Amino acid sequence: MRSLLLLAAASSLLFAADPVPLFNGKDLSGWTMVGPGRFVVENGTLKTEGGMGLLYYHRQKFGNQTLRIVFKTTGEKDNSGVYIRMPEPPPDPWYGVHNGYEVQIQAGGDEWHSTGSLYSLAKVSKRAQKPAGEWNTMDIQLDGQITRVTLNGELVNEFKGDQPVPERKQWFEPVRGRRPDTGYIGLQNHDERAQVYFKEVSIIGGNLAPAGGPISKGDRDRALSYYHATRKQVIDAVSGLSEAQWKFKPADDKWSIRDVLEHLVLAEAGIFELVAAGLRRSADKPETKPKDEEIVARIKNRSRPAQAPEQMRPTGKWTANEALIDEFKIRRDKSLAWVAQTQEDLCNTYTKSAVGVIDTYQALLLIPAHTERHLAQINEVKGSAGYPK
Repeated sequence: MRSLLLLAAASSLLFAADPVPLFNGKDLSGWTMVGPGRFVVENGTLKTEGGMGLLYYHRQKFGNQTLRIVFKTTGEKDNSGVYIRMPEPPPDPWYGVHNGYEVQIQAGGDEWHSTGSLYSLAKVSKRAQKPAGEWNTMDIQLDGQITRVTLNGELVNEFKGDQPVPERKQWFEPVRGRRPDTGYIGLQNHDERAQVYFKEVSIIGGNLAPAGGPISKGDRDRALSYYHATRKQVIDAVSGLSEAQWKFKPADDKWSIRDVLEHLVLAEAGIFELVAAGLRRSADKPETKPKDEEIVARIKNRSRPAQAPEQMRPTGKWTANEALIDEFKIRRDKSLAWVAQTQEDLCNTYTKSAVGVIDTYQALLLIPAHTERHLAQINEVKGSAGYPK
């Protein structure tokens, strides 16, 4: 009796906290979609469309917190689910099936597959979903290895990670085994016929990462200035050179100025891929990360040798010098346009790079820092013995 009272007291304290929204009712800020299906924002709600897919919240993992989902179905056969405890950002919809738990949404399923069940692992103790067209509130409490599901105010499931579960019988059922205490969460779009609406996805208790959003005006201005400055410096450094100066190599194993510029052209998009990778599938937030200026200084430092990847090595593709300069301008201007307009959450998403895990704004700074590194190389070529005058 005493343990039940303690649980009730703890629950009342937990649910007294104000939910913090993960879905802002306007757009998919903070969320990433994988798979062929999609979620669309319609009248302040998320609506499933188009086939199997997984929309996951990429800004942080959750544990020892309660996830609140307010949803409604449009028919008895509508099928969806809430994924919890995914240890990594999911690359596709099936990752969540086998690496996390799916809290089922399906009015017509049996007790192992109806709303509030942990799909094929833990059955519901009762059915508490409202009829199609009515809103349901589902609270999923993550308490260490315990998962409690409350549907419309009624506890319908309590599952301990090490408790016995039925044998796996179908290829689409989740692999059995322990899931982590904390993980990413997501919403399932099950199939083309299902149409499920979500008007609230929020978290109660614990710490929530900063809401994020577009970079600050100061950060945007700094990046734009850096991109423009290095653009002009490159153009000034290569303009007016003779053919002999373009082709001169200080040694057989060294690059010419033409080689350096071709490398910068190829690297513009290649390095930008680090930004894109962080936005597609954010890496875990590092415990510590270097400061922006430390990253820039490390990239610029030519005393640290670096080998260009094969796809960024010059091959002589551009034989006309002016064409190569024009290509550099085109690619840099494309980068500049993106920096000027992006509304992506660059400071709360992360990517893996040669300098470790950094946020995607820092990855954006790698491009002009890399340009500065090779501006120094151009000046080294010009200062070499035998450089044509």
